[in-house]
Amino acid sequence: MTSNPFNGTLEACRSVIAVFKDRRRSKAARREFWALGPEECKGMLNDIGMSPSEFDSAMHLPYAAEDFLTLAMLSVGIDPDDFDTLEFAHDRFMSRTCITCPHRRRCHDHMEAFDFESHYRDFCPNRDNFSTLLGKRCDS
Repeated sequence: MTSNPFNGTLEACRSVIAVFKDRRRSKAARREFWALGPEECKGMLNDIGMSPSEFDSAMHLPYAAEDFLTLAMLSVGIDPDDFDTLEFAHDRFMSRTCITCPHRRRCHDHMEAFDFESHYRDFCPNRDNFSTLLGKRCDS
């Protein structure tokens, strides 16, 4: 069976449109963030162990404007709003790790397919942190 060239062209167009939409969202998120003022922004970045230049670089990664850490935690069975989780995530700079992750496109694809929990151990730089948090939950 041969593949329909029209379907391939249509899929390529959808991919290009998705990239442009993603870049637009990232630019808007950067503008909104920096509009908070330099001192507030630097304070927020310090809280996650990130410099302003690292933040700007990370905002050029795919899906930079999306919060994958919260979704990932929920996906693997961790309550992101639990006090111990928040403190652990802050101490381990999990947000920074997620924001600067080179695998954001892969993460996004698994989130979209609702199978992140089955695949994150293969690529996620926060996998050990998730394991520790899951272990702490079991110890309680």
